[in-house]
Amino acid sequence: MEQPNYYSILTASVRYDKDLTPNAKLLYSEITALSNKTGACWASNGYFAELYNVSKITISRWVNQLAKKGFINVTMQYIPNTKQVDKRIISIKPINKNENTYKSQNTTKGYGHFTQHPFSCHNFIIPV
Repeated sequence: MEQPNYYSILTASVRYDKDLTPNAKLLYSEITALSNKTGACWASNGYFAELYNVSKITISRWVNQLAKKGFINVTMQYIPNTKQVDKRIISIKPINKNENTYKSQNTTKGYGHFTQHPFSCHNFIIPV
């Protein structure tokens, strides 16, 4: 199986969510990697199951965890004039800027917030 070679993102809000299983967090990261190219992910449960060597039912549980927590949107495209699913589209929900910000312990130099951009490895100090 060919594996994508794009980067993935694991936001702080997903990473530290105690209600998500570690593998649901990994799946979120994979969905971000697959979404980098087109903005959405069309991979099936079968694709993910083969990639992670688990059952399709397990993948379905992980997808449902992410959707219930509001980290992803799942929509179905149907074959015209039928109720048969043509494809499932998974998209990453926008990140609330405040979710990835925490108050710095050291405010002696006039800097009160330490913020990390959700799609960057770089940290930025923002004056308050």
